[in-house]
Amino acid sequence: LAQFFPRKTCVYTSKPTWGNQNTVAMKAGFQHKSYRYWDPKSRGLDFKGMLQDIYNAPAGSIILLHACAHNPTGIDPTADQWDQIM
Repeated sequence: LAQFFPRKTCVYTSKPTWGNQNTVAMKAGFQHKSYRYWDPKSRGLDFKGMLQDIYNAPAGSIILLHACAHNPTGIDPTADQWDQIM
């Protein structure tokens, strides 16, 4: 990523995410922010919050998505939700 994006670019990772992802982004010189993913009240995906955060990210941001078996929650978007995300 560092070869293709300016260092001022922000990498968005899910909250929560795998422990090393934020560190890798920062060590590569990128800024880091999180998008909502886990909803502790429903114990499921905060899909509305996730979409809001992704759509509000500045143009050119890097959005890191877990394609399946989201770590650490194990919760994945449905096929219909993936259509909306993409």
